[in-house]
Amino acid sequence: MSSIGNRTAILTLSRLANYGLLLISPIVLARLLSVAEFGRYREFLLYATMLQTVALFSINDSLLYFVPAYPASPWRVARHAAVLTLISSVAVVGAVAVVDISMGGTLLHGFLLPLAAFTLFCVNLDFWESFWIARGRPGAVFIYSACRLLGRLATTVATAVFTRNVDSIIRSLVIFEGARMVLSGAAFLAMSRTRREPPLVEPYRELLRFCIPSGLAALLGMLNKNLTSLVVARVLGVSALARYSVGRFGEPIVLTLRSSVSSVVLPEMVRKGQSERAGPLALWRRATVINTIFLFPIVVFVARYAQSLIVFAFGESYRGSAIVMQLYMLVVIRECFDFAPALRAIGQTRPLVGSNLLAVVACVAGLFLLIPRAGVAGAMGAFVIGSFVDVSYLAWRTARAYGVELHRIVPWASVGKVGLAALAASSFIISSIWTDTFGIAGVVLAGAMYCAVFALLLLAVRVPEVLVLLEWARALLFRRASQAGHQISGRAGR
Repeated sequence: MSSIGNRTAILTLSRLANYGLLLISPIVLARLLSVAEFGRYREFLLYATMLQTVALFSINDSLLYFVPAYPASPWRVARHAAVLTLISSVAVVGAVAVVDISMGGTLLHGFLLPLAAFTLFCVNLDFWESFWIARGRPGAVFIYSACRLLGRLATTVATAVFTRNVDSIIRSLVIFEGARMVLSGAAFLAMSRTRREPPLVEPYRELLRFCIPSGLAALLGMLNKNLTSLVVARVLGVSALARYSVGRFGEPIVLTLRSSVSSVVLPEMVRKGQSERAGPLALWRRATVINTIFLFPIVVFVARYAQSLIVFAFGESYRGSAIVMQLYMLVVIRECFDFAPALRAIGQTRPLVGSNLLAVVACVAGLFLLIPRAGVAGAMGAFVIGSFVDVSYLAWRTARAYGVELHRIVPWASVGKVGLAALAASSFIISSIWTDTFGIAGVVLAGAMYCAVFALLLLAVRVPEVLVLLEWARALLFRRASQAGHQISGRAGR
């Protein structure tokens, strides 16, 4: 279990560092561009995200299952996934182009050509993260993703500073991703070992069997996740979309914390699932508690200081985004309970389709009722409703799949202790004395105090997973110190 912890820690820290860089971009752009122009930029990214999800169709995520399932042929699995991605992306972009042209360009608001190029460049030969996670190499994930995000950040910010023009920013991103795809293809040709690996029996059929339900789930999940943003852009306008996007500003960090644990645990769950049925569920329960340890403090802290954080980072124009961010914290609670790895570990991906379909229906109903009454806050309220419908259905299906009673599927004792600790620690930040005395620096001081009290309370109530995290940290630090000692000894020997 310590090896899983080490990989989880490295992957989480590396992804947080990378997304920390990524989060700089919207802050800078919000300051450099007008609210309407920033909203237009976010509209392009919204369409790009939706197209990329459809084009990928969960093909890259399948590597988390197939690489450990076929350990003798990892490069062949990657090559087959790359071919499927190429076919899927060309078909999706072509179909959308036909529809947009037939509608006189109104579907994509004039973004057709840059969107088509950006989608094709982004999704093709971009399997590396899932490939290296499945092979237990989080360090390689860090190098790849850090280089990509640093390049994208530098390209976006530099273009914005010199041109203050959204179209120029979009063109620069297209050129950057095109260069990345070319370099990625060269790296694959140089590193691939497919000729030395045994061939797979009907690889495309197996991949499709996994990816069709999983891809449909991802597609519906994408629709559920982005439907509110799409409706805000179309109904309320790009300025409203800018403020709504700022309210969801921390989403990459939340998904990073959750997905880092899930991405590392899923291959281990697959391996355990091949020998015992209960093994994957035990790992999933531990991962769920760790998710709550990471995310519950964020919920409480951000709900308390949302307005101060938004005004400081984005300016007074975005003060109205605070309520959106506070409502989004309810979605963060839902994200702690990621049932997808538990189902994928035993090859059951169809429930993911049903859960997302139900979530979309619930979200649409919420949008119809709430947007006319509450605007962007109503859009987030609809998103919250859909997310809780989704997680409720998945909990029921997971309990059935593992033959466990519904109320026992989640380790409520540990989750409850974490929740109580998070709420109890909030008593130290309720008062406005922190910001009244120290201004925005008071938010930082309050955060440090909150984290310290929360950690002490977790130790006091004896949450088992806290001890596991401490052991992971100790093993990771010991390994780093040992490696440094060997390097010093090696230099002295030479």
